[in-house]
Amino acid sequence: MLGRRTFMGSVAIAASLSAVVSVGMIEFAWAQQPAKRPIVAILLSRAPTTPTCGASPASLACFMEGMRDLGYVDGKNVAFEVRYPKGDYQALPDLATELVRLRPAVIYTTGPGADAAANATTTIPIIVGPGTEEALMRLAGNFAHPTGNVTGLTLISFEQEVKCLEFLKELAPRTTRVAVLLNPDNPRYRNYPGVLAPRGVQLGLTLIRIEARGLADLPRALTAIAASGANAIYIAGDPLLWGMSPGSRKVSEWALTQRLPVVSPNAQVAADGGLLSFGTDINLLHGRAAIYVDKILKGAKPADLPVERPSVFKLSVNTRTANALGIVIPQALLLRADELIQ
Repeated sequence: MLGRRTFMGSVAIAASLSAVVSVGMIEFAWAQQPAKRPIVAILLSRAPTTPTCGASPASLACFMEGMRDLGYVDGKNVAFEVRYPKGDYQALPDLATELVRLRPAVIYTTGPGADAAANATTTIPIIVGPGTEEALMRLAGNFAHPTGNVTGLTLISFEQEVKCLEFLKELAPRTTRVAVLLNPDNPRYRNYPGVLAPRGVQLGLTLIRIEARGLADLPRALTAIAASGANAIYIAGDPLLWGMSPGSRKVSEWALTQRLPVVSPNAQVAADGGLLSFGTDINLLHGRAAIYVDKILKGAKPADLPVERPSVFKLSVNTRTANALGIVIPQALLLRADELIQ
């Protein structure tokens, strides 16, 4: 399922059963045609990177595994249409429009794809799995009873992001300037880091906006971080800047040479060499999104499906990185950590 791929084949009438009855000199023929398969349109925020669920992040693989577990077989009782931009969120609106023209039964999307899908249709059910709390509140209208055609699952919350800054200050109390690395094309980060600034001031932190639209932008962004005088890096939860696109790994490796701690609300960043991450299992959320799609295919409406917020967060601390940076992890944080990466 790697690369841009269309899963739906043409609906051909093959091996249909026919009966012919003669009435006088006239013959009547009936063909028992197979029922039309519902289309599940899939709009990803980036290219799928792994063919099986388990490696993080593997959004498409985990969603498809969830659909298979629920009894859906591509080409048999459902047809999947997959689209994703090649490293450029600006392509999302056109891809969403392309999928809407196929008249799918439901659209499954992730991250920034939620806005593109919602702008393309107000009638086709849209399952976001996952998205940010801000995006789902705006698009669903109400978490308990969505008011439009959008519902789904959240991933990153404002409180979660603030907690990352608090953990950073606890680990590295001398930190005063934090480079906030974000993708300016992601709608969520238009007002960042301003929305985090009040808490930053309370923690004695100056937050500096550093933009990168993907891997190609990272060298320029890292140069900007070095020039900013930042003594720590916060990686925003953007699909093009972390995980299996080796963005967070590249940032963390560079940061280590500059003796800069890296934190993020994305659970993968600590495993990629960052100092700390505070997130949830994104693969699990992609799998749970399949349950929402299944309910839509069985007749449920988005208003029937409350937006689900993750209740379990994993605090991961990379002790190897801490040692390399000369950071002594407080005992209280060691006891609280769910994962110590050594």
